[in-house]
Amino acid sequence: MQDEKTRTRGDAVRNRELLIKVAREAMAEVGLAVSVNEIVRRARLGQATFYRRFASREELLSAVLDDVLASVEASLQEAAEKDPAAGLREALRVLVEHQSRHRGLYDLLTGDSAAAGGTFAEQRARIRDLVRRIGERAQEAGAMHPDTRWQDLPFLAGSLAAASSSCLGIDADPGLAGRMLGTVLAGLRTGTTASTDHSDEVPTAPAAYAATPPPRDD
Repeated sequence: MQDEKTRTRGDAVRNRELLIKVAREAMAEVGLAVSVNEIVRRARLGQATFYRRFASREELLSAVLDDVLASVEASLQEAAEKDPAAGLREALRVLVEHQSRHRGLYDLLTGDSAAAGGTFAEQRARIRDLVRRIGERAQEAGAMHPDTRWQDLPFLAGSLAAASSSCLGIDADPGLAGRMLGTVLAGLRTGTTASTDHSDEVPTAPAAYAATPPPRDD
């Protein structure tokens, strides 16, 4: 009887670990929208087993993303302790690499926190504060173009992480994100004074459409 109980507990632990492992992989590929059905299919387990180990999909999501967010936060903390220029480079690299590898993290950082039930509001806030500290230090040290604000940095990283794997029939090679990041970093470096002429800025979509008259039907 004792051996059977021990074996049952061992199976429960293994199934929980398997579900976390599979969910981590599925979430990295699919994002926060990954379903319980997809997770149990990949794990080759039943939904009954899933709900014996986790009360909800959100509980499993938390178990997976807590570790991912902790890793990002720790890396940004290290970046914040470097000199301003190096810290800026490292912070953007961390944000781009982590979000490129993990679609669930990308969804969490770039989307509304309500998508994850608000579970990760504190972690998101700490990551935002680290990005702010790194960006402000770089700005004060002259390591970042004066026209760039710290609030721009998450958008830059998210844009690079979301780069399509194919465009105009051209497949992206593994070094694309790194080259794009290098280009962005070069543009962020101080080399010119702050610009007061923003006439070349990309217009918002409504303005762009308004500037182009509809074709005439002659």
